[in-house]
Amino acid sequence: MRITNLIFNNFWPKVISLALAAATWFYVFDLVNTDSFLQKKETMEDMLARYDFVVKDVPVKPVFTGRSPRGYRVAFEKVLVKPNNISVFGPEDMLQDVTELRTNKIDLGEYTRSTHLRLGISSDNKLLQIPDDAVDVYVPVVPVEASK
Repeated sequence: MRITNLIFNNFWPKVISLALAAATWFYVFDLVNTDSFLQKKETMEDMLARYDFVVKDVPVKPVFTGRSPRGYRVAFEKVLVKPNNISVFGPEDMLQDVTELRTNKIDLGEYTRSTHLRLGISSDNKLLQIPDDAVDVYVPVVPVEASK
């Protein structure tokens, strides 16, 4: 008697819910199997053929912040970046706007003598893949009296 109560209690709402669920399933099944939703299999060669890929040498510029401590200055004309150019590879239309790569910021207030740093590099273009992720920078610091 209990099983029949479970089945026949609210029988018509259950039948209508089942019919709506089946109709929804068939609708979604048909929608997913149409050509507009099927993923087209594209080979790597097809994808790469859409773009003109180039290699471009881009200069690396050090980024300085802050001020040198009192009595010292950076001889900016003698700053060395190695390598000073990095070759990047990518679609030509993406690389045409890339004019330089920048180092991480160098806080001048930290240095009272010349130093060699290993710094990361970045670009405004976040999609750009940079093969070398760091450069060496030589920052020459001289006393103010010696530069006169």
